[in-house]
Amino acid sequence: MKFVRLSLAAIIAAGALSSLSAAPLEDAIKGVEVSGQARYRYHSQSDFATPVSSGNKGVDAHRFSGYLQLISPIADGLKFGTSLVTDVWNKGESEASKPAGDLGESTFTFDKYFFQYGAGGLNVKAGKIEIPTPWTQSAAISGSRGNGVLALYSINSDWTVAGAAYLQTNALNGYATTGLGNLDSYQNLYALAAIGKVGPVGLQVWAANYEHLADAAVFGEAKVAISGFNAKAQASYVKLADQVAGVGGAIDDAGIFVGVEGGYKNQQFAVTAGYTASDKEQPIYTLDADADGIIKFGKQLYYRTTNIRDVGTAFLKGGATFDKVGFELGYGVADLGVTDQDYSEAYGTVTYKYAKNFGLELYYSHLDLDNDTRPGKPGKAASDTNDEIRFQAQYNF
Repeated sequence: MKFVRLSLAAIIAAGALSSLSAAPLEDAIKGVEVSGQARYRYHSQSDFATPVSSGNKGVDAHRFSGYLQLISPIADGLKFGTSLVTDVWNKGESEASKPAGDLGESTFTFDKYFFQYGAGGLNVKAGKIEIPTPWTQSAAISGSRGNGVLALYSINSDWTVAGAAYLQTNALNGYATTGLGNLDSYQNLYALAAIGKVGPVGLQVWAANYEHLADAAVFGEAKVAISGFNAKAQASYVKLADQVAGVGGAIDDAGIFVGVEGGYKNQQFAVTAGYTASDKEQPIYTLDADADGIIKFGKQLYYRTTNIRDVGTAFLKGGATFDKVGFELGYGVADLGVTDQDYSEAYGTVTYKYAKNFGLELYYSHLDLDNDTRPGKPGKAASDTNDEIRFQAQYNF
């Protein structure tokens, strides 16, 4: 998005990017693309034995996150971009739940910096950039980043091929399975992808090597949408490296995750049903519990079952939008065959689009862990529950 006038912070940042140039300030900021996000969240949950989101029992958490990206033209087809992220939160009422310092954690970092070149069907990014694979989160705030090169080439209007090499990544920072403590924090990632469509069917295929973690990872997806009806199917294959064999309770070093979902959507109503299943012997299928590309369900349920072997999850969700107000209800059940546990989650969400770029969201989620539903299984732990509420105000620009 281009702005004729920039905020003082944006002007200062844009000027800093060109501090080595003798060009006047007005030339330095001419044509600068400014985008970003400001978000406030309040989160609270009850005394679940192993809470899902915050890592502490009964915590009230306040969090403010901001994201600012500036992309400045250098020459025809060549641009330079950088982004700044701030993330400040306060973790609750009890001293045991607080991190160091009364104000919680605070960060302010240059999250990305890159050169971008585009000409014809070729687009190349080089620098510290996002990692937009199915196994990693690529969202603006708290996303996966790496130092490397991402190249995309549009063969025609239907197909694009991509290649990426990241010499350092932080994807493991969001890894959803314990047992990787002896790994380096940063790993090299190499990936190839083909993304396109055949008739009404959208397709994508990814192949990757994640050094010291996955010797091979392959992901495939097919989706279709016709007259409001839609369907999607996914499969992810991961072969673990020798040094992490057995992580997450794995029996074998290779496993498959599958997911399907389908439904109907128009301008006012939407309904979706789906099912996901992890491998019985090797559970690892994502590097980040917030990965955007994987089919998942729930506000809490997904985080309790990520990268656990022999889990099947069935879910149904539906919603409606009336003018500026939206509603969604969802229910899902997960069967953990490896531990003889059953999870269920029911949630409700209300959204309000206050303005074009500003919206409010409130959800309530009830998660139930029932260990006593199967006969003939003595000695299992008692049932438990967790209630979670989150309010969010978000401004995009």
